Amino acid sequence: MAKKKVTITIDSDRLAAIEEIAGKGQVSGWIDEAVKEKLEQAERAQRAIDWFAGRARTEHPGQWDTALEAVREADARRGYPAAQGQSAA
Repeated sequence: MAKKKVTITIDSDRLAAIEEIAGKGQVSGWIDEAVKEKLEQAERAQRAIDWFAGRARTEHPGQWDTALEAVREADARRGYPAAQGQSAA
């Protein structure tokens, strides 16, 4: 996989902790591995959400639509982007 150099800003105490764990000169590799793990965790969470939402839409379509509308209304009140879930229809 191709690598790309980026600039990040990180708390100096966190950087010191990373350098102690990974060793000086190994920070990029350590951060890359941490990001990889975080992305995998997010993908697993999204698969679980998709599975649960699919089941809810199928088994309880009316309740799903009601819940999705409540989320959309709450998001709008808080200024969040609209939820992207699908209705039961």
